[in-house]
This record gives sequence, structure tokens and C-alpha cells, in this order.
Amino acid sequence: MKFVIIQCVKAYHEELNKILNSIQINAYSEFNVEGFMKNVESESDLNNWFASTKNPYSYMVSFTFLAADKADELLKRIEQFNQTVEDISPINAYIVGVEKFV
Repeated sequence: MKFVIIQCVKAYHEELNKILNSIQINAYSEFNVEGFMKNVESESDLNNWFASTKNPYSYMVSFTFLAADKADELLKRIEQFNQTVEDISPINAYIVGVEKFV
């Protein structure tokens, strides 16, 4: 089982829902996030994740638990979507392994 975390600007939320539906992911959770970053000019890998403290961006964070093959397919579909947009804030997704659960 994998824990998948997805960060998406609200402008792409509908597209993310289409991706989730296309591979039949029916159970997931979401919440709104206002993102900030103190040093946007840095060489951080997070430059496109959050805005500066003066201009926060509104994001959605979604998460779900999936079988490994379904999680891989989700990231593949998100990567394909990101190739179609030229924005500075693509959809970001992360797979985290779940070692144990009850």
C-alpha cells in the first residue's frame, strides 16, 4: 500500500479530478492550503511550491491510499498532464510507502 500526496493549484483542480476519475480512484481526501515561502529567490527545489509571504497562493492538497500499481499509474497520468501545461506550478505528487497499518 502507498500513501499518495498531491499538491495542485486550484486552477488545475478540475483536471486533477478528471485524472482521479479516469483511473477509478473513488476514495481520497482534500483540503485547501495557503502556501508561503520566505525566500522565493533561493535555489530550493520548492520554488514553485509556494509563493512569497506577501502573495500567497491557494492550493489543494489531496491524499489517498492506493495499491502500488495504481499509485504508479496516478503519477504517470499527472506527469502526462504536466507535459501539456507551460505554467510554473505543475501538479506535484509524491508516493510514500506505508510499512504497517491496522
